[in-house]
Amino acid sequence: MIVQRKVVQRAYYRRSISTREPRGLDSEFSLDGVSALPRVDIIEAYENMDGTLIDAAVAAGAKGIVIAGVGNGNMTQAALAALAKQSKKGIVCVRSSRVVTGRVGRNVEVDDDKLWLVASEDLSPQKARVLLRLALLKQRPLGDIQRIFEEY
Repeated sequence: MIVQRKVVQRAYYRRSISTREPRGLDSEFSLDGVSALPRVDIIEAYENMDGTLIDAAVAAGAKGIVIAGVGNGNMTQAALAALAKQSKKGIVCVRSSRVVTGRVGRNVEVDDDKLWLVASEDLSPQKARVLLRLALLKQRPLGDIQRIFEEY
């Protein structure tokens, strides 16, 4: 597969069953003692988007936000600024894409490191939301959350 004029080897979406994988009962995620998963909202990016919906999601109790952006998870500068503001407060913000195919690469068109954002890689907004809810079950550094998105 070619992404941003580079050949990306991640063409196979299933791993060999002969390899020991941290899935199922061996997963790093546990629901032991969990009565509810953290709130994570999906917000679809749109033309002239400002930060109102992002701020409202956090005010309503969201611990994470997944943006369903265009193309490579892109959105307006105002929306990016609002996400960066919330991510610096500890809200985990994931850039995803609402288009049918393609991936959201880290630091490709958006400086995720500078803005403290997570790139969803190959996951749709809906799948990114599920994974983020599981990742938020315990305190993790942002780099660890990005690792989870790259591995799952």
